[in-house]
Amino acid sequence: MFSSHNEIFIKEKKLVKYRNMVQEKKRLQTQLMAVNKELVRAETGLLTGGTPALAAVDIQNTLNEIADRSKTEIKTMRVLTVKIPEQGEYVSIPVQITLDAGIRQLKEIIYRIENSSKLLVIKNARMYLSNINRLDSIQSTFTIEGFMRKIQDAE
Repeated sequence: MFSSHNEIFIKEKKLVKYRNMVQEKKRLQTQLMAVNKELVRAETGLLTGGTPALAAVDIQNTLNEIADRSKTEIKTMRVLTVKIPEQGEYVSIPVQITLDAGIRQLKEIIYRIENSSKLLVIKNARMYLSNINRLDSIQSTFTIEGFMRKIQDAE
């Protein structure tokens, strides 16, 4: 009788363990769904276009809109070498712009880049004051990176 009582205790313990595992699975599935929803929401800020060149055009259009709204003109815009990682899901698309603007305009431009609907990051900023008496003309060079999903090679 002692052995059957012990056997029942062991089986009850296993049953509790399995029930806990089922509850943990449900909790993890709910958590996974929440993470996937957040990922989909975050990816709306990725650049559009099927290639890095098209994604660069998307950045250029966004930067031109920002400059127009800030009432300044971008003097030069260059697409730099695309950084394609061996691992990871995303490709970094860097674009360098040069412009002349006042302090207020620069503040607006930086604010609008960082708060754009696209996920844009200012990686480098250089500002030169050619004439100390003219604060309304600061020559600035920014390197801005946007991100797109990595294109999977069809093999």
